[in-house]
Amino acid sequence: MGLVQFEDGKVLYYPYTPSKAAGFIFMALFAVVTIIHIVGITRYKTRYFIPIVLGGICETFGYYGRAWAGSKPNSPKPFMLQLMLILVAPVFICATLYVTLGRYKQVLLGQPKRKCSPTSLFILTDIVAFCTQIGGSLVQVTGSIKIMKMGDKVVLAGLLFQLFVLAIYSYLVFRFYKKACLETLYAGIWKPYVWMLGVSVIAIWIRNLVRAIEFVQGFHGFISENEAMLYIMDASLMLGVMVAFLIFHPGRLLSQGQGNKVHSADFSTQDRNELDWINRR
Repeated sequence: MGLVQFEDGKVLYYPYTPSKAAGFIFMALFAVVTIIHIVGITRYKTRYFIPIVLGGICETFGYYGRAWAGSKPNSPKPFMLQLMLILVAPVFICATLYVTLGRYKQVLLGQPKRKCSPTSLFILTDIVAFCTQIGGSLVQVTGSIKIMKMGDKVVLAGLLFQLFVLAIYSYLVFRFYKKACLETLYAGIWKPYVWMLGVSVIAIWIRNLVRAIEFVQGFHGFISENEAMLYIMDASLMLGVMVAFLIFHPGRLLSQGQGNKVHSADFSTQDRNELDWINRR
């Protein structure tokens, strides 16, 4: 176990030289998507999207760290920058997922807002996951093998904990979907938005599973030794989640809700045509 290796008295941060081009490409992609999300917060007045913006900022600077590491693969600064920010970015994105489900319940099912709700508990678990992952990654450059191995275990525990929480969340999304199918009018209008939640949580779950396996395999594991795995199983999945939230922005659905139900008349002709086309596929 361990993402840092000591060989011949030297510290090795990567089993390869990170790609500058890939780092800059994903830095630019995350930056663009994050800026669009900032515009969306203003347009739809969705302050609960601030966490996903923070996640996008983490991803942007994290992949800047990857590009920087392409020039300085033996420097601890770019290593720590990319490790911490890319590792914890999904925690922020998950916070928006959790709140979104709560908002859907209020609008589509007419459930009252409660002080102690599943959303609040999920946010609390998110804080725990953040603290464990950021704490474990911070000790990766201490120079103490014992402390670094302990940090690896802390990060792994945080990832496994988040996997457990996301599994529970996915069940709640499925249960909400079944209930909404029975109680909400015009199912074709809201279904794609809930599907987006389900697909997003699966994508994040897979990403976390791969990162957990990476920590178990260690520096010379298959995942750590193949940079493409980072961009396929982490960067691409998280970028896909952020783009999905743009295509099916919850604010677009929630801002049209009237009372406890969402009616087809609440949407523009273009919105109805798009959503009905998606629902028929």
